[in-house]
Amino acid sequence: MSGPKHRCLDNVGRWNNGVTIDKGTLEFYDQNSDEYAEFAEQNTPHEKLEQFIGDMPENARALDLGCGIGWAAAQMKQAGIRIDAMDASTGLAEQAAKRFDLTVQIAGFTTLSGRQRYDGIWSHFALQHAPRNERQTIFERISNALKPGGLFYAGMQKGSVDWRDDHGRLYCPFTENDLEDLLSGFADIRIEQASGKNFDGTPTLNLYVWARTHVR
Repeated sequence: MSGPKHRCLDNVGRWNNGVTIDKGTLEFYDQNSDEYAEFAEQNTPHEKLEQFIGDMPENARALDLGCGIGWAAAQMKQAGIRIDAMDASTGLAEQAAKRFDLTVQIAGFTTLSGRQRYDGIWSHFALQHAPRNERQTIFERISNALKPGGLFYAGMQKGSVDWRDDHGRLYCPFTENDLEDLLSGFADIRIEQASGKNFDGTPTLNLYVWARTHVR
């Protein structure tokens, strides 16, 4: 099986098709994909993913947005969901192909297109790497890509200040108010808070959001 094709970044972190990507974040995942995969892979049942899968209708199609190494996409596929997977990192896409035989669309969040295609969109600790000035566009594209009544789940770090970790990754965390503004066009919004840990073992405070598009 052939691996994903590599694409070139210029010196300000843009794909050669003009889509903006944070260069430091992408370089970390591309250059440390093996080590990161060992940290990220889920070998035990994941409560939130099981809930997401249980809420999908029969013959559902879902998107894993910022899929990383593809563990969630693989479990959804195993459950019978027609799954699409998307991530900006070629290194992580190669891990998804090697570990789970998944094909990943290599693209940034703002390239998400299509209307009313998905019954669910899952995004687990990926959107926190998106620059703040892209958020409105990303959430509008998520809404447009979901069918009426479609389910959106996202996990992300909580906070109000952008920062960069010792590995060079950019974090643009969310507050509850941020999410309520971005999800103003959604219904059944539920936001949960819990603690977690980062790749280097440092503690994090996280938000988990569930929402549905309106039934038109």
